Amino acid sequence: MIKQTFLVWARVWTCVLLASSSASAMDIMIDRQPVHTILPEIATQMGASIVIHPEIEGLLSLSIIDATWDVVVSSAALQLGVDLIWQDNIALLLPKREKPVDEKTAKNAPKDCKPTLWTLKHARAEEVGKQIIAFFSKTKLIVDKRTNSIAAKYCLDDGVFEQTIAWLDAPVRQIEIQAHIAQVHRSAQKTLGVNWQTVIEDGTRQALTGMVNLNAIGATSSLAVETTRGSSRLSLLLDALETDGFANVISKPKIVTAEGQSARIESGTEIPYQVQHDDVTTVEFRQAGLMLEVTPIVKEQGVLRLDLNIHQDSVGEMVNGVPSLETNRLNTQVEVKDGETLVLGGIFRQEKFENISKVPVFGDLPVLGALFRHRSDKTEKVELLVFITPKLLQMTIK
Repeated sequence: MIKQTFLVWARVWTCVLLASSSASAMDIMIDRQPVHTILPEIATQMGASIVIHPEIEGLLSLSIIDATWDVVVSSAALQLGVDLIWQDNIALLLPKREKPVDEKTAKNAPKDCKPTLWTLKHARAEEVGKQIIAFFSKTKLIVDKRTNSIAAKYCLDDGVFEQTIAWLDAPVRQIEIQAHIAQVHRSAQKTLGVNWQTVIEDGTRQALTGMVNLNAIGATSSLAVETTRGSSRLSLLLDALETDGFANVISKPKIVTAEGQSARIESGTEIPYQVQHDDVTTVEFRQAGLMLEVTPIVKEQGVLRLDLNIHQDSVGEMVNGVPSLETNRLNTQVEVKDGETLVLGGIFRQEKFENISKVPVFGDLPVLGALFRHRSDKTEKVELLVFITPKLLQMTIK
């Protein structure tokens, strides 16, 4: 083995070269020399490379016979109490806390976990908590309904956790659902159809294209769906028909709901009937009326998708003393533009009413007026019409 001696004492360096500077072994004798000075010098003599972290300080004393470079640097690291890392044949001396780890070690190493509190502004903490558990199954969290907050203990993951919280707490768009529910006599359908073909908006009469006369809607017993732009004259038209006795406006509900949340509107009555059990008579009720459920979803370019669920129950014949219910159901999905009015029709029922015709003025006279009046019972088909107008509300987030 080619041998080289490296002697240092009292800052006087004596080198006895028995071979070239690329020698593979040396006798090392150094006493209390600064590490940043002596180790680079030895590395140069042995044809090696070393990098020493600037925070590493101290004096080095070594006495090794036939020392190879890896033995020298390993002994120095052990004496100084630092970490030795080999990277591409370069010796790295680093403080303990600066020790780099490879990718595999970093993946398996325990992560720095910390508890954090979020107070949600838009979403419900309970719902967000369930979704967080679905995304991060190992995360521990506490939901506080009172303050709408979430306390979670999670491990640092490059901001993915925080981004998920922000995404789930994003503001939800609001949609106003305005409905007109009316029962219209069949004899008035022609009148309503004429008005339906044109709509006045901002003082301009605009012809509707692709529309059908409401006389065609409900030609069968199934529900029909039509749409039209604008509803500014709808309420006036229905009120006029009601005044003339051609329509009965059941309700004009208006409700605001969040995107993806159902808005439910009910209008009806409970029908009492007697039930006898073991000589005991009790009164029970059956509910009849209209139930309208709308779930809006906002799409692109001002288009709204509406999931519609409509129930219409009306009283039928009595069967063994119990009133029967005539039921109509509609479950459908339609797309309308923001502010567009959706028309649902096709539910019919026969209605009996008394028709009074009279001679003007004379028919209103007491006693003698009966001679100028004529009463008759009439049966007419009545159609239930539902008008729905969804409007996307503009939100101001402060």
